[in-house]
Amino acid sequence: MGAPKPTNLADLNKYNYTVAGPLLQDRSGKPQQTHAKLFLMSKDVKRLFGHFQPEHYKLHITPDAERMKFSGSVVIQGKKSGRPSQRLTFHQHGLKITKATVTKHDKMGDSTIEVTRINNHIGFDEVRLHTAHMVYPGNYTVELEFKGTITRPMNGLYPCYFKEKGEEKLLLATQFESHHAREVFPCIDEPEAKATFDLSLTTPKGQTVLGNTPILKETTEDKLVLTEFETTPKMSVYLLAFVVGDMKFLEAKTKDGVLVRAYATPENVKLNKFALEVAVKCLEFYNDYFAIDYPLPKCDMIALPDFAAGAMENWGLITYREQCMFVDPKNTSLPVKQYVAMVVAHELAHQWFGNLVTMRWWTDLWLNEGFASWIEYLAIDHIFPEWEMWTQFITDEQQGALRLDALEHTHAIEVPVRHPDEIRSIFDTISYGKGASAIHMLHEYLGPTAFRDGLRHYLKTHAYGNTDTVDLWKSLAEVSGMPVEKFMDAWTTSPGFPIVSVSVKDKTLALTQGRFYANPKQERDKDALWPVPTNAKLEPTLLHKHQQTWEIPTNKKPLKLNQGQGGFYRVAYEADYLQSLAESDHFSPLD
Repeated sequence: MGAPKPTNLADLNKYNYTVAGPLLQDRSGKPQQTHAKLFLMSKDVKRLFGHFQPEHYKLHITPDAERMKFSGSVVIQGKKSGRPSQRLTFHQHGLKITKATVTKHDKMGDSTIEVTRINNHIGFDEVRLHTAHMVYPGNYTVELEFKGTITRPMNGLYPCYFKEKGEEKLLLATQFESHHAREVFPCIDEPEAKATFDLSLTTPKGQTVLGNTPILKETTEDKLVLTEFETTPKMSVYLLAFVVGDMKFLEAKTKDGVLVRAYATPENVKLNKFALEVAVKCLEFYNDYFAIDYPLPKCDMIALPDFAAGAMENWGLITYREQCMFVDPKNTSLPVKQYVAMVVAHELAHQWFGNLVTMRWWTDLWLNEGFASWIEYLAIDHIFPEWEMWTQFITDEQQGALRLDALEHTHAIEVPVRHPDEIRSIFDTISYGKGASAIHMLHEYLGPTAFRDGLRHYLKTHAYGNTDTVDLWKSLAEVSGMPVEKFMDAWTTSPGFPIVSVSVKDKTLALTQGRFYANPKQERDKDALWPVPTNAKLEPTLLHKHQQTWEIPTNKKPLKLNQGQGGFYRVAYEADYLQSLAESDHFSPLD
């Protein structure tokens, strides 16, 4: 998910954030109270994937926008595992399950298992199907009929309001990340529970209907249209999406033949031209960079009048807040234009890193978002080199993260997520900015070719599957021959970052590291230690102890550490040496 990063109270209110951490500041710099929250769970959420692994969903939804209701049915094919029991359990929230049928498949044929009771367990967001007989491990088909409510909080299935020629209209859209698919249909609502989906919708005649995949078939009966979509790739349920309403589009094709469309309400569709052009170029760039073709025949993007985040990477149907797509060529400023390009690049990167290969659980969401927050700069720098995006990365991502991470009560990049409700509390500058900076540091440490080839190996190895962070480190290590997991562990699991003190005497360079705090009175953490890349053409290349020395030729120019600002740390020079640096050759803009 790509979201604007809040830096002050005005941004927080504008983008409806729920954040954790220190109080934000208003425009004058004064601390302001916010509605910041931190979800703390006493124990891990109960996971259902270990008991039932869905393989295919056949889902039908009939929305009723006038009554703000919907009805539907779902057929779930999958495997029960674990111990025998007299119960099958699925996620649901706010639904009324009106009918349930369970069929077992084995060598003896199909047999129906009587459902004696349907129990909606509100506290666990579950529907429990109690059976007359024992349910043993094996293959099952579960058919459920249900009813639900179209709600306004912009999760699940919700309305988007807009005006056209003075007339009030609405679109219906979905937002399922992180755990809101259960608000629309019973399912195993966990990222590890990947399956294929056959989606169909019954909607009023004359409306545009969009899904993850192209339309397979449309059938009109009276004033209603049944729209059936092609089967999706194997994917996590939070990536399923559909939008219904009055929309127009602009379209283009990539050189590989992928149809790209940019949708919006009819009066605003002309503002999508720039986002469409960027999307085509990004898809072509990622196809080449990842060496894996975009796996769907189409890629739709839609600017929604109401949207809680910045954008959402639903596979093949990416939803955006309007200001994250719209560019008026006569009035839009360059910073806003750059921002639109970055959000588009971010979401399209997720089509591979996040959608094709998905984290096993929400704990590794930092990697999903940190990676996309880094590679969006790589893509846009390739498309618009005149923008010099890496100078903006250093100021917008790295420096902001360094400021926040210098506080005593910061947190590590990797934060255990025990319940999906906790996710919003870690969507902050550490997860995004420091996460992206850590990826950038790894890219500089391995070199661009080894890093790219390691990513290709990772995506090819785990395509349509789920991974943990260590799976990426292993792929990068296999290709590069470098100890990636050992290098990255301290950077992602420890809060804070080092300050490296430099001392030069004759031919000896001495480097000392310790954790940096913004508060000079803060007691030092003597045990904190990172493998710090010197980025200064020194051998060895890492400062991996609290203090190390190097021999350097006296005829060399003054040596600057962290050239190109690839490392996530600060450097303190002795006064005389700092003066000699100031009198040396001009530094690059990054430095």
